[in-house]
Amino acid sequence: NASWQKAHPWRKEFEEIRGLLTEEEYDAARASTLNAHYTSIPVVRAMWATLRRMGFDGGRMLEPGSGIGNFLGTVPGEIADRTAFTAVELDSITGRILKALYPESNVHVTGFEKMILPNNFFDVAMGNVPFGEGISDMSPQGKQYARQGLTARIHDYFFAKSLDKVRPGGVLAFITSTGTLDKKKPGVRVWLAQRAEFIGAVRLPAQAFKENARTEVTTDIVVLKKRAAPISKEMA
Repeated sequence: NASWQKAHPWRKEFEEIRGLLTEEEYDAARASTLNAHYTSIPVVRAMWATLRRMGFDGGRMLEPGSGIGNFLGTVPGEIADRTAFTAVELDSITGRILKALYPESNVHVTGFEKMILPNNFFDVAMGNVPFGEGISDMSPQGKQYARQGLTARIHDYFFAKSLDKVRPGGVLAFITSTGTLDKKKPGVRVWLAQRAEFIGAVRLPAQAFKENARTEVTTDIVVLKKRAAPISKEMA
């Protein structure tokens, strides 16, 4: 009846999607709704412009949590020709779209915690990290992150692991929740400050992703430059 249709306006679309996906794909898609906020193109282009001003003109780039590849799709042409991209995406459907769109890139459809990547290898780590609850990483490095309180929130884990993968002097440029900079306890910020110089941050308005992702959330762009070696807590 009319009242039932009003209460379930997306029923037709739900049934169509439900019929197209396997149980595993549906469960993965449903779980990703909490943190799959795709980045608006103007924000991505502004981040690329920042990297160019910092002197990045090509090299090795890591993008964890790539989505469908908005960062790969907006890379300036002269940089694209000189850059090797490694992209990681958890969701199987999104990851397959990413592979189809950018077959020349090194795309991994898996969780970032499962990726074995060399430390001190990438020139840039860039992207929109997922927000939310913690992550389980049983690797030796993952257990070390856990002991230091870096796995309680998924965005903190992405910062920590990505920073380890960037070479000294390399740049990390991430969109993250306000929980990165606004934590009451300073432990995560101290860990990052020991290992990277703070280049700058911009707080985006809540409407920054409303048009493309249909979500209103306040986020920060945080830019760090990895130190040659960690410094003491007292100096951080």
